[in-house]
Amino acid sequence: MRGLTRSHPAAACAAGIPVLRLCAACVACLALLAVAPRASAQGGAAPASQAEDAELIKALNGLEPFKVSERNRSAQAVLGAVVAATPCPAEVGPQYDASSVWPGSPDWAKLSAWSKANPAIGEAMVKSQDALVFAMPYGTASVPEAWRTAGVATVVGGGDALGQIRFGYFNAVRALGVYATAEMYRLCAEGQHDKAFGVGVAWLRVLRQLVEQPLLEEKLFAMQALSQALSIHRDVLWTHLDGLNVPLLKKLSLDEYPFLKPTDNQKLRRLAMPEGDRLVAEAVLKGVFSERGKPDLDRFAAVLSAQHGGDRKLDRFGTSRLWRQVAELHSDLDPSVDKLQDIYDDWWRRWNVRPYTPFQSAPTEFSRANPVRYAAVTSLIRDIERAFTWRWVLAVQINGTATSAGLCGYYLEFRKSWPRDIERAYAVFANKRFDFDPFDKKGGRLGFRELGASVETIDTPVGRVKVKGCMLWSRGSDHEDGGGTNHADDGSAGDILVWPPLRALAREQGMIQ
Repeated sequence: MRGLTRSHPAAACAAGIPVLRLCAACVACLALLAVAPRASAQGGAAPASQAEDAELIKALNGLEPFKVSERNRSAQAVLGAVVAATPCPAEVGPQYDASSVWPGSPDWAKLSAWSKANPAIGEAMVKSQDALVFAMPYGTASVPEAWRTAGVATVVGGGDALGQIRFGYFNAVRALGVYATAEMYRLCAEGQHDKAFGVGVAWLRVLRQLVEQPLLEEKLFAMQALSQALSIHRDVLWTHLDGLNVPLLKKLSLDEYPFLKPTDNQKLRRLAMPEGDRLVAEAVLKGVFSERGKPDLDRFAAVLSAQHGGDRKLDRFGTSRLWRQVAELHSDLDPSVDKLQDIYDDWWRRWNVRPYTPFQSAPTEFSRANPVRYAAVTSLIRDIERAFTWRWVLAVQINGTATSAGLCGYYLEFRKSWPRDIERAYAVFANKRFDFDPFDKKGGRLGFRELGASVETIDTPVGRVKVKGCMLWSRGSDHEDGGGTNHADDGSAGDILVWPPLRALAREQGMIQ
């Protein structure tokens, strides 16, 4: 019957089903609402007057990561250490994170002194690296008072802000990265390479735990933070390569980088799909329908328009007025919840089915949802396609960093020469199984080329960077092998060059000040 209303209006009228009539601009706006990010904040404390939704908090804190015992969770220890530390000399945020830190950066002297003065942060990460989950709880009442004062909490909105979640702890995680990066460079400069990478690997493992947080925004943040952290490890390998030792590089390549989570493999099959957003969406749906399961016009207008209140592109459509119109045509609560479940069931199957099969290329339940009858559903959840892509980007970063460390071990062992054939590095220096490119539809290896005396020019977001020695790269999300000569961090517009590290080279060549 639902399919009938989508494509056969005349038959729908004959069956006594109301035909959905909205102008083309309104339908386009609803489509935009389905992909636009919901209003949220990634740092700072929430307004004191904002009430939280206790039921939703309880449901989120009942998800899988929170069923693990307290001693197997890492958030309490590592974030507690950040909150207790002396203030970071730099203002940490989306524009200043671990990638902003290196010897010679404007704040380097202050940052290295700060990291040295706060060893408790590193000790907390090392102690927590074998925890099973990060398990950052939801709701301000779920964290200590000192965290709330510092804005390190996840605020779950209630009332008209139902479904709006503020991740105040993101900046604390960024501060972990600033600390770990400063410590790695500082300790390497002092010749304490084992200790430097001990802190660095602990940082990676804590971020890998964070990747299992159940909400999409958290998972994307964590996957990107871990990918960035792995790239920083390669920066440090490059910067201090001549002073490193072969046993350490072999340990990193064979034992540490490939198994940030002990059960991981080269395809990250154990990485869980973000399913917590389904609980958030269901709570909002129940909050905008009446007890009889019919759309409540006032609640639709107040709650759903607030979801996108910060998006100026949508403001001009008068979202509150639009949602009142949509409420009159929207499906009832039960079919809306069923559609939400159908969408997540479809995503779950795709997440767990082998990639590049015909099933994966078929239209999703999300893309096929009627933009009017299920407008509330599609506006409350974002298409998680980005999580699918970043899962593979993260696999490239892990596999590529492990293989890069093996190449570095070979380089030092064989009188500072790179292997002509990467096969020479396997077994002793690198794990062949982790020389795997998830963006190769045939399941092949990462691209590799030894350059000899030649110099290759690579197009990057910061300009053209010259590389020498050897190159290791992934095909990227277009699945085409460009030989590594055109780089994009997420592989969206070219290959992903893993080695040598382009950011470190760009600094050496004066392209990043």
